[in-house]
Amino acid sequence: MDKKEIEEKSSDISPKELEMQAEALYSHVKDISLLKYESELRREDSLIQQSSHMQTAFSFMTAAVFMVFPILIEHRGKVSLDFFFWAGSTITISLLASLLFASLAQRRVLKKTFMNIPEIEKFVSDTYSDTLSKAAQLKQWVQVVGDVQVSLSEANNTRVLLIRWSMGCFFFTIGLIILWYVIGLFILY
Repeated sequence: MDKKEIEEKSSDISPKELEMQAEALYSHVKDISLLKYESELRREDSLIQQSSHMQTAFSFMTAAVFMVFPILIEHRGKVSLDFFFWAGSTITISLLASLLFASLAQRRVLKKTFMNIPEIEKFVSDTYSDTLSKAAQLKQWVQVVGDVQVSLSEANNTRVLLIRWSMGCFFFTIGLIILWYVIGLFILY
């Protein structure tokens, strides 16, 4: 059907039928919106938990590195202390960067929230004539929840970026450990 045919058909529909169609449409949008909002809430919890896991990995890696370094220094052979200073410094900086990004991802950020009850009551009383129909009420619900969901989604996208940076720094640390180990072997032999 083209636009003209749709307009002709809609002119044949009574206002009550149009209201029923609008109500059905916005009820459907409301259901999908609710799924998206709940999904975003679960995503937020999952991302905060993942950043917590990165902090745990940081703790284990830091413990392992600082347990091994004194042993290596004690049995360093002809490897200089400067080597251990540079190896330890670069590994520590990379680990700290990983911790920083994981901690930033875990923090609670300012995001849009639902109106307080007195604000809702005032808004509804100010616009009551515009929201007497069920379709208009559903549309208003979708707009309110949509604003909160968009704000939550943006905060979660920032968390994802920070977690990726944290993981990147963590894997970079592992690469540095391997690199310094190989360099140390070449110095020894």
